[in-house]
Amino acid sequence: PMETPMDFVTGLSLTLEQANLDYARHYAEVYRQLDDPETAAILERIYRDEIGHVKHGLTWFRRWQEAELSEWEAYRQALRFPLGPARAKGLGFNRAGRLQAGLSADYIDEMELFSQSRGRCPAVYWFNANCEEQVALGRPGLTPSQRVAELEADFQALPLLLCVRDDVVLLREKPSPTFLRRMQGLGFAIREFVECSADGLAALAERKVNALRPWGWSPDSAELFAPLVAGLPRGGEGPCWSVEVRSLYAKSWSAARLGEFLAAHEVDYLCGTDVVGTACEATDQVLAEMERLAEAGFDAVVVKAIYGSSGRGQIHCRGGQLRAEQRGRLENILRQQGQVVVEPWLDKVVDLSLHFDVGVEGTAVAGWTRFFTDGRGQYRGSFVGSLTAGLDEEVKRFLYGDGRDARRLPKLGEQLAEWLAEPLRAAGYQGPVGVDAMVYRDRDRLRLKPIVEVNPRTTMGRVALKLQQAVNSARTALWLVLSRREVSAAGFADLAECAAALEAEHPARLMPDGKQLSGGVLFTTDPAQARSFATVLLVGESLDECGGYLREVGPALK
Repeated sequence: PMETPMDFVTGLSLTLEQANLDYARHYAEVYRQLDDPETAAILERIYRDEIGHVKHGLTWFRRWQEAELSEWEAYRQALRFPLGPARAKGLGFNRAGRLQAGLSADYIDEMELFSQSRGRCPAVYWFNANCEEQVALGRPGLTPSQRVAELEADFQALPLLLCVRDDVVLLREKPSPTFLRRMQGLGFAIREFVECSADGLAALAERKVNALRPWGWSPDSAELFAPLVAGLPRGGEGPCWSVEVRSLYAKSWSAARLGEFLAAHEVDYLCGTDVVGTACEATDQVLAEMERLAEAGFDAVVVKAIYGSSGRGQIHCRGGQLRAEQRGRLENILRQQGQVVVEPWLDKVVDLSLHFDVGVEGTAVAGWTRFFTDGRGQYRGSFVGSLTAGLDEEVKRFLYGDGRDARRLPKLGEQLAEWLAEPLRAAGYQGPVGVDAMVYRDRDRLRLKPIVEVNPRTTMGRVALKLQQAVNSARTALWLVLSRREVSAAGFADLAECAAALEAEHPARLMPDGKQLSGGVLFTTDPAQARSFATVLLVGESLDECGGYLREVGPALK
């Protein structure tokens, strides 16, 4: 109900009638194209009337609004949910009409980029990059390392690439209007951004939501989302954190599942059980396992902390020996986590990842992606679309079943997802899963290790898989993580300067139908806010063209 005159001008003049600035102009053009000038003329008169109505309401709104608030802030404060700013927009966005009505340019900028559900209950996303470290601690309150904290800050809006229209992204700072306008112009729908604070969560808690989707469930994400649980409907995706779910993150859990899968699926192109990792709880056990592997012909060995991601918590050894510094690191990991996994270090050829979703009633396979890492095992990027771009013929033939089974990977993906879904579901987990796998060289042949580790969370590969929808299938695309250190070595002051140079030299462009990217460079996280990291999508006719974008701007970027 409208209880005050301020409610009236805000809800009617500045919301419903403002939306008619878009609708009337849009449908007037539709009727002109249908060769119906009379109806078009009526809609043009309505359009001019609505400009006057909005202007009239705006005059009173400005008299009554709180002086210390901006026009946009006062408007947001005066609206009562479910009536929101999204209702003030129609088909298209008529900036000229809003200016004629007297709305300020700053207000119009905010309105253009605003998004909120008009009825559908949203899913709520949050990027918590430190979920693995939180899982290792087992309780909230971990202070992340500087690198992880910077990564989390720079990638806070990354769920923008995952969620659908009407969903909510929690973040500390909204991306810049320049970045959002560029993304919007290239076909990416802008989501609703809510401040990740007590006030922001309290406002969100007054609404209904249908799913809670952090990057990964952990003690901190369960604590953060607790106020929103009451707004979930029956059967909604709620908190998914428990002692049982914690165990799923452990690399010892992944190693055990690999051993079981290989025992049940004796296929000649898969790895043997001799490369399955062994869980160890003491230094003597680790040394004994390293010695056993050396005797079996595996000179290079990796010792992995059971909780850790992107190459962190790994110790690389040769000859069954640990240096004094490595022994100290190992003992520290064992004190903190209780276990490590020891396994052969394989001659990797290709990194792959399988993506699927575990639900209450079923499992849905999303597909495979190919990714690459640096020498320390840290994620650097993914191929978007093509799994085989740039690979030699031997590897391509292997992935496609040596000419005998072109569906080798899809079939393996279905088997893996079905195999893993049962124990994941039994532990109480629901949500996205990423399974890292690898093709490696075993003497004179290629083999595939189907489970390197299981990630019961969202992964960067899952984002790359979603980006396929934005890229024309005839193109090759790379999605990369760039660091401040790299762009500094290439001569740029910061990531923002690098982004400006790349996007100016190779602007992203759409296919003629305006629906998918056909080429160019697009930064997919806001470089203007980036302190240490940014993500960039390179689209071209070939892998060489994509790589050329970076080489032309800075030879140090490879």
